[in-house]
Amino acid sequence: MSENIAETATVPASSFPGTLLWERVLEPKGRIAFELSIGQTLRITDLDGQQVADLICFNKNDPAEKISIHTTIMLNGNIHIGTGKMVFSDDARPMLRVGTDTVGRHDLLAGTCCRGLNRLRYGVDDGPNCRSSLAMVMEPYGVTAREIPYTFNVFMNVPVQPNGDIEVVAPISKPGDHIDLTAQMDLIVAISNCPQERNICNGYTATRLGLAIFGPAV
Repeated sequence: MSENIAETATVPASSFPGTLLWERVLEPKGRIAFELSIGQTLRITDLDGQQVADLICFNKNDPAEKISIHTTIMLNGNIHIGTGKMVFSDDARPMLRVGTDTVGRHDLLAGTCCRGLNRLRYGVDDGPNCRSSLAMVMEPYGVTAREIPYTFNVFMNVPVQPNGDIEVVAPISKPGDHIDLTAQMDLIVAISNCPQERNICNGYTATRLGLAIFGPAV
């Protein structure tokens, strides 16, 4: 599944949206891929504050169908999504529904850090980056690096100015903030705990994320 995973509890029982099935701590710069069945809810928690989770997902039964940031923006009619909104596939089908969201600011525009961007921006020819991390964990599922789609950047803060300019600024997420995402089809989900420390997208420091999967409430 991934590297740098601990099994420490992170979710207070009083806040369970359903039956807790699985829980992990994704260490700084870690990555993971896992299956999420229809009706199950993934909770992503910013354990230490100001940490971005780069997320992609694929139809488990047909991985050629995958998350589409462009379709998600168009069908929601907004560059920001929050409670009650859907993440859509490139076939315009719902993949994830946003439930509880204690932050309300996530990014669909800024894409994914990669070797090329690190080289262009910082003169670093190699180093940890989200695109390589996502390609690594999706390889066992038969998804190649070239097939990795653009990401839903959970907790990332990219405001848009009236003239259309965008800028990456510090996330507003605090320790314990979280977002719940409920699967609308059987999915393969991959998350890179963003390793970027050369700009402010993670507050210049890579920290931990909490992940938990819940079954429907009974």
